[in-house]
Amino acid sequence: MSHDGEEHHDGLEPKLTVDELRDQRAVIFTGADGRQYQSELPGSWSNAKVAATATEQVCQECRDSPHFDVDGHDNNRELGRRIQAAFDELKPGKGFVLAWRLYAEKEHPRWKVADGCGCGCGCFSVPSPETPPVAPDRATKHK
Repeated sequence: MSHDGEEHHDGLEPKLTVDELRDQRAVIFTGADGRQYQSELPGSWSNAKVAATATEQVCQECRDSPHFDVDGHDNNRELGRRIQAAFDELKPGKGFVLAWRLYAEKEHPRWKVADGCGCGCGCFSVPSPETPPVAPDRATKHK
């Protein structure tokens, strides 16, 4: 990907293949008790929010990209809401925190040119209002 000047970037990074992500997410240690330890997700750069809220800060080459997407951030929020709904349905009130991240698929043609908007927003789950509260007897048990 080409950008003029020192201030420019390579867009959404890292770019990963499915196999690379699978390899990075592999279990790297199994304890004697059977618990499995997985490595951390790679950090990432994205500009979906700035593309939506401060378009003028995105370089001209990216703004000229056919992939420039000022709706990417809002679409990511909607994706997060839908993931949260499925999470709430399958694990209501279980006390888990959900985190997810989008990575550019390295082999996809989109990422061979200035990508415009790298919609790689890392997100987290937010308990829905329907999440049942802790039962009163359990909340006071350890006082």
